[in-house]
Order: sequence, then structure tokens, then C-alpha cells
Amino acid sequence: TVPTAHSRLLVISGIPMHLEQSVVKEAIRKACNMYGGTFKDEVFVPLQEKEDLPAPPPVPLSSLEEKHEEAQEEVAPVQGGEVQAGLEEAASVVDDASVGGLTAADLETQELLVSTLDSTNLPAPLASPEQDSPTQPTAEQMPEEAPPSPLATPCIKGYAVVEIRSKSKMDDIRSALLSSKAIMGVVSYETEELIDVTSEDMLSVSPVNLNLLCDPQGGPALGDYLKSKIVSKDTPSGLTQKAHDVMTEIFHSCIVSEHAFSLESPETESHEIVYLGKEQISMQTPMNYLHTFFTNVKGPKKSFLEQVSQVLRRYGVPKPAVKLKESEKPWKGPKLGNGKPSGKKVTQKPSKEKLALAEVTGAKAVVQKQSPGEKKGKSKQQEKTGKPGKEHLAEDGAKRETAEEKYLTLEGFLLFVADKTKQDSRAVWKAVLACGYDLHFDRCACVDTAHAVQTSKQWTLSMDCALVDYVNALCRHLAISAARLHPHELYLREAELASPAFSCLQGVPLESLRLRFALLLSLNNTLETFFLPLVDLRPSQTYPNSTAALLSRARRLMFYDTKVVVMNSVLNATAQRNPSQAAPEMTLDPLETVGGEAMTAMTTQFCQAARQLSIVPSSQLCVKLASGGDPTYSFNVRFTGEEVHGTSGSFRHFLWQVCKELQGPILNLLMLCPSATANRNKGKYILRPGPITYGEEKLLEFLGQLLGVAVRADVPLPLDLLSPFWKGLVGLPLDEDDLREADILTFNYINRLAEAETESDFWSVCAEVCPAQLQEGEGGEHPLCSFTFSSVTGEEVELCAGGRNRMLSWENRLEYLSAIRALRLDELRCSNRMAPIKAGLATIVPVQILHITSPTDLELRTCGLPHVDLAFLRSHTMYQVGLMETDTHIEFFWSSLESFSQDQLRKFVKFACNQERIPCTCPCKDGGPDTAHVPPYPMKIAPPDGPGSPDSRYIRVETCMFMIKLPQYSSQETMTERLLYAINCREDPLSG
Repeated sequence: TVPTAHSRLLVISGIPMHLEQSVVKEAIRKACNMYGGTFKDEVFVPLQEKEDLPAPPPVPLSSLEEKHEEAQEEVAPVQGGEVQAGLEEAASVVDDASVGGLTAADLETQELLVSTLDSTNLPAPLASPEQDSPTQPTAEQMPEEAPPSPLATPCIKGYAVVEIRSKSKMDDIRSALLSSKAIMGVVSYETEELIDVTSEDMLSVSPVNLNLLCDPQGGPALGDYLKSKIVSKDTPSGLTQKAHDVMTEIFHSCIVSEHAFSLESPETESHEIVYLGKEQISMQTPMNYLHTFFTNVKGPKKSFLEQVSQVLRRYGVPKPAVKLKESEKPWKGPKLGNGKPSGKKVTQKPSKEKLALAEVTGAKAVVQKQSPGEKKGKSKQQEKTGKPGKEHLAEDGAKRETAEEKYLTLEGFLLFVADKTKQDSRAVWKAVLACGYDLHFDRCACVDTAHAVQTSKQWTLSMDCALVDYVNALCRHLAISAARLHPHELYLREAELASPAFSCLQGVPLESLRLRFALLLSLNNTLETFFLPLVDLRPSQTYPNSTAALLSRARRLMFYDTKVVVMNSVLNATAQRNPSQAAPEMTLDPLETVGGEAMTAMTTQFCQAARQLSIVPSSQLCVKLASGGDPTYSFNVRFTGEEVHGTSGSFRHFLWQVCKELQGPILNLLMLCPSATANRNKGKYILRPGPITYGEEKLLEFLGQLLGVAVRADVPLPLDLLSPFWKGLVGLPLDEDDLREADILTFNYINRLAEAETESDFWSVCAEVCPAQLQEGEGGEHPLCSFTFSSVTGEEVELCAGGRNRMLSWENRLEYLSAIRALRLDELRCSNRMAPIKAGLATIVPVQILHITSPTDLELRTCGLPHVDLAFLRSHTMYQVGLMETDTHIEFFWSSLESFSQDQLRKFVKFACNQERIPCTCPCKDGGPDTAHVPPYPMKIAPPDGPGSPDSRYIRVETCMFMIKLPQYSSQETMTERLLYAINCREDPLSG
């Protein structure tokens, strides 16, 4: 629950001050976006204010007097007054600068600014348009306009503070900032001199720890950043709106705590302003954050009571007295037997508790009678010794009593926070963090245990599943596992909350969201460590009350990385082919598919491979997960007439070609979903329903084997299949959402019929679908509809036995709608064709791990993402043979890729490594060594082979090694032109 926002801060110092603020912010964001971006898109680059600008160098008064005399001789008498006024003003400025004195830092800053400014003299101040000058210079006599002074535009202070999205990306972002040419590169001067400034000498990027955050001797960058988060000149209270709200909450927590832990009912006062005394502030109750604030904001040599007393003396106000009526005033004298006051004053004896307290403290609690002589002698002795008498003691006691009776109001507390922040912002932030807030004034944890329990009651299963889905998406974006994501790094933007997938999380407090994530993180850690490796998942469907069935029902509460760890361990443990055994090899004839498409189904590479691998035992295809530069795959592929070095490129090209054939019209195993005709889910496929032949059964079984081979090889297949296909593999039932995604027209037709309130509305909807054949003889006006409906393949199917002879009516409409819904879901389920696919998959992958896998997880592991993450690819790129990321042609290369569309990026990936999709995860994301990459990573960029003019050469690749041999093109246009030519006109995809 301790705030960790300070661990994500990076302080960047040494930035050239001549750069514009927008340029620096854009460069910092660009470097951070490669590794997850910034936290809440906040980059702090302060500008110099007037008091921060250095004073001009002092000029001797003698030189000013000489220039003044020369000016008086040359300037006309009419303008003498203006010159004299300007001279007096300049002299006063010089006097102020000379009196104040300049420090060594100021002189150094002046030298830096003077060296970068123009050495030409500034033009004389122009006269006001209202003044008429008798001698106006002509156009020829007008002096040339000098360039505007750089001091006219505000300069940056030379440092910046940024909060990155995740602490795990600290080192990567630091390296990206140090290598950014936009922040630290070549500084140009007007004298056309170029000075190369290395990043190690000038630029400094350092993280912030908790000690530096609380140390008042830290650098100015962090202090200005912390001060800007609290202090504001645009508000009446002097604080930002968020700081004002949080300080108000901290102040009122004292009253809330007092009422919560009071044994008696709280007394309501008539004051509109809350007054807090020292006793109330000093209450050490769990909900009194004001006590926590003053405990941490005080100095190291000052006690808590001294801090509170000092604040009350300076910022406190006396509490207004409540006027009571005479009848309401309490009587302090003795009372008679009938309860009436007697009018006599009685001295109360001290109680036993006060006597005991007096003995401990050494005070005289016993009241002793003194004779008049003793009193006179004591007063005389006080006069002789010069000690104050009773009158002086009474005055001092009244003063002390008046000072202690001051109370703290909200206005005084806000004023104290504003003044304290200007003096020591780190101490204020130490107190704010101790109260449970982060640097954005968001609460990091619940107030107490009762609050945590209360907020946890509002969570439902759908909300937990939405949170798990969001964490999985965030971890893919950051390229880290869920275990490396801190709960304080979790927050949802408004655009994300507007998404239908996460709309159920709207209105959930941030502290409740983070607490729930911490709970889910602990649950996944326990499952990954103790349950999943030890529980047999096979009886999950046989015994509904078993532990395996319980884990299967909780599959949506598990993070994707938790399932991947278990899946990888199972796949490596079930590998049956020894590394020393030779891999099965098949030979394909690429000439059968010349022109892009095969003529018949038997000539496709899919059918060729199915025939050759049908005689290979499935145990020979079960290998360990692919790893290293030369991974081991389930089988090798050789093409007739091709001489290829290595097996990775041809294997990946074969999988790409097979997926292209499966989604083509020749094999006739898949079909486009009906929603594609309504411009929904265009390009998505489903299994073609209908009776199955023996040949199709064998082909579907081989398709299941290819899915398992892709899982073990970790090569994403470019298959675009809808969720009903993946739900059938993992054994989940279909629902209304699947029907809407697959066939939106039928889904809308069913809903419109179900929402019809009258019979006329019902038949009007039927008329849009059924043929307009009116009943004859009875004079009916509604169409003649039977219990039949069109299948997804366009055939007319009976919805029940004898459906063609059964007419639709208003009375049996609900049965008709239920039959249509059942027909479509059965066609999407396609059980007769899904069975051989699952059988083929079970020969390569243990089927029990599918019981804890969701459809989205299986699709992600098998097919990856169609989106090419350029930032992820760039972070997994190596530069060889002396090349560096800061080279000019390397920057041209990445700039060209950034301008490409997603379709062009997929073509580039296919050109470079013979597969359109690349894995979106990598083992190095768990903090392991950089060498722990999943193939085909990392991408390698090397110079071309042999000499020659760079602009006349073309880009070559080695697909097996994912290596790009990039010439040093001279311009951005040439680089873009060569890349487009390479990805669009590749004639030899197996050039490696």
C-alpha cells in the first residue's frame, strides 16, 4: 500500500536550453512510447520565468557616460529627453545588478547564453506612434532589422521530469533517451560551427528513489516538478484543484475520525467553519490523516507538538464564543437541598487522580492555608528579588492560555500547505505519500479494512473478467508479464472505459480497482505455484464437482501469462522426439501453385503435406518449444528446385501458404461468415457446415495437427477465425454474442420478430424475409411462411420434422424463433467437423491444458495478433557489423516503417522472415537475459555484402535468420522507395 509513483520518475538534466518546449516533449514521448509510454501522458519541461533569466553583464558607468556624451552630440535636441531617460533607466539596471552581485552559477549561465546569442547590437528602441518626430529617416537610411532576441521567447530550464508507464521499462527508456538525437545531438551556431556533444558528457537521466524525494538537498528539477503539482497561481487558495481537494479531505478526516471513534454522540455546533484544536489534531486514530500529515511534514529536529503549536500560532484563529442565554448558563456554585443555588462559593478539593498526577509530575496539588504575614513576606521578597508578582504571573498565564486557544481552520491549513510547499516541497510530498496518495493525488489503497471489505462487495464475476482482460491487454502493450505489473501502475482512461469490454468498470474507485488486481495477482500466483502443476485436469468434464472442474470454471480469472507458463511446461514435458533424431522431411512442388492458386484441391501444398505426413507417427512431431537462432521444428520442408540454407524460412513460408489455401475457395473447408455481407467482421471465417466425407475428415484432422505444430513452434498462423471455432476447441458453449458476430442479419431478424407487440407488426417483419405469397381463399394479408429457413450455405432447411407443411402463425411464433436460433447455433458449432480437428490437435498438444484456456487465449497463442507492433519489433532488433541505432540510414529505415500502413507492415514482415505475423510476447519480458528470445526474434540489421554505390543497390534479406541487409541510402525518399519495391515486388520469398 506504500505509494510507488516516485520509482517511475526519471529526471533528465543537461538538455540544451535553446530547444523549444514542444520539441523536447515530443522527443521524450517518442522515446517512451517505444517501451509502453508515459504515465497519464505527463511530461514536465519547465520554462524560465523572468526571475530565472540571468541579468546582463555589468557595464562600467564610465563607458555609459562616454556613450551618453557622444549621443548628446549626435542626437537632435528634440530627442534628448528620450535618450536621457533611457540612459537613466540603463544606469539604474546596472546599479541593481552590481549591488546584488552575481554567483558563479549565474556567470556560467550568462557565458552560455551569450555564446549562443547573436553578437550584433540590438536596435535602438522605436518611438511611440503617438509621438511625431520632426526628422523621419528615409527608406535608404533605415537600418537593417536585427533578428529577434532569443530572450524574447521563453527558454526551457534545461531539465525535465517524466513518469513512465511501468518501472520495469526504466533501463530501456533511459537508453532510448540517451540515444535521442532530438534531445541531445548537434548544436548549430550562426558562425556555422558544429560542436558534437555526446550524451554521456552532457545529458543525464537518473531515476528517483524515496530518499531523494524526501531529501531537501535534491536537484532543482525534481523540486520544481513537485512544487508544480501543488502550487498554482491561478487559484485563490494558491493550490491546484487536485491538491485543494486532497488537502480538504485530509483536514476533514480529523472530524470524521473523531466521530467514528467517539463513544458519545457527536455534538453538533452552529459554526459553519470547522475549528480543530491541538487535542483533535493529536488523536492517533486510524482515520486521522491530519495527524499523519503533521507527523511527516515536520523537520527532523522538531517534535510533533512543536510543529502543531507553531502552525496554530501562525495560521490558527481564535474560536468564536457561543453566546448563551442567562437560563442556559451553568451554575458553578453549591446547591441547596431543593436544588436551588445557595450563592456561596465552595473551593473544590482535588481528586485522587489529580493528586496522583501531581505526585508524578512534582506539582503541588495540596492546597495549604497561608497566614496574612506569610503572604506579605512573600510579596516583599518577590519585590526585593525582582521576581514578578501575582499580577505579572496572571498576565503571562493569560497570554499562554490565549496562544493555546487558537484553532486551525481549513483556510489556514491550505495557506500553511502553500507556504510549506514553496519552502520545502519534498516534505509536503512525504506527508501526502504517507497519507496514502500518489503523485497524481489518487488514493493508492482503501482507508481501512472495513472500507476494503465494503468496496469488494460490489465486484461481480463479469467485472473480474473485464479486469483480467484489461490487464492482459496492458501487459501485451508493455511487453511484460502480469507478475511484473505493480497495482499502482493500473488505471483506466476514459476512452478505455467507453469500450463495451470494460464499460462494467465505470464508477469503480481507483483504490478498489487496484486492490482487486492485487487479489487476482495473489490468486494467480497461488494457482501457478501450487494447484495447476499438481491437479489432473482431464476429469474436468466428467466430474463436475472436482478440483479440475472448479479450475476450468475459473479459467477467465487467470491471467494469460499464468496459462502460458503452465502450457509451456506441459509442452516441454510431453516432447517425445529426441534432439538427436532427424526431423521428418517432406518435399513440395511449388510449381503446382504457380500463379498464386492451385488448380485443384489435390495439388495444393496443404494436400501434398497431408499425404506425406499421414505415414509419419504423431510422436515424431512432438518436439520442445522452439528456441535459439536455429530452432528445431516438427518437420522440415524442402521445395523442388530450391536451394535454401537453413530450414526456418521454408517452414514458415509453408505455414503461410497453407493458411492462404485454407481461406481460399479450393479446399472448401472454411467459408466467410454471413456477417461479412453486412460489413461486419469482414475477412473472418467459420467452418463450413454440412455432411462430411472421409477425405474431408482426414484433411480436418491434419488441420488440427498443424494447429498443434504452430503452438509448439510458436509461429503465429495468419488465420482469421471467429470465436465459435475457438470455443469449440476449448469446449465452451455458444451464446447470443456469437450469433450476433457471425450472422448479424439473422440476429436482427430474430430480435425484431420477438419485439413485435402486435400481429400486424409481426407479419410486416416476416414479409421482408419470406416470399410475398398471400393466402388465397381466406382473404388474409400476411405472407405464407412455413417452418423452414435458409442455412448459412444458402440451402432451405426444415426447422422441425415436416416443417415445410407446418405454417407459421401468431400463436407458434416463439417456437419458430427458438428453432431459427437453434439452427444457427448448431451450424456455428459444427460438431461433426470440429471433432476431427480436436482429434488431430490432441495428437500434438495435451488436450487437458485446453480446459483452463479461454478461446481468446488459444487464438492468441495459435494465431497471434494481426496488428504489427512496430515499437515491440524495434525493441527486439539488433545492429551488427558496427551499425548503431543512431546512424542516419537506420533512422531513415524506422521513419519509413512508421509511415507504412498495417497491410504494408505485414508485407514487410513476410518479406523479412516469411511469416505475416510475429509473436507479440518474448521470454525477455520476464526480466531474463536479452538472449532469451523466441524465434524469429531478434530482427537483425546488417550492411550489404560487397562494395557498390548505396543508392543503386536493393535491400536483401535472409529469412531464416530474420536479417535485413540494408544499404546506406542517402535520403529518406530513397529508403522508402526501396522498401516499397522490396515488399511489393518480391519474386523470391526464399532468398535466404
